[in-house]
Amino acid sequence: MADAHMHWTCSAQFNRFHDQLILTAGTDSTVKLWRAASISSVPPTSEPLDGDEADADRESERDGLIKKFTEHEESVYSLVWSAADAWLFASLSLDGKLCTHYVPAAEKYRILL
Repeated sequence: MADAHMHWTCSAQFNRFHDQLILTAGTDSTVKLWRAASISSVPPTSEPLDGDEADADRESERDGLIKKFTEHEESVYSLVWSAADAWLFASLSLDGKLCTHYVPAAEKYRILL
């Protein structure tokens, strides 16, 4: 898997509001946000689509890396999704640096709409 962590994965957390969103943290100093729609509790869209629109829709629902966050300088050991905001998460690295991020707007609207 080309997008996997370059070293050990220390933590993984799924979003309790939108379980197709998964966070992983690694000793490579990165946090990665993944889409796992194929194993989500939400059924896939069932609207029939034609031609290029159908291909684009299937591509947007494919499992894989959504975004890589590289703000940390040391290994990232802890992750947590916000209990109050379904789109907010935090990560903590070995040097004590705490970073907060939001799920990218494009992914948020893809899930909601």
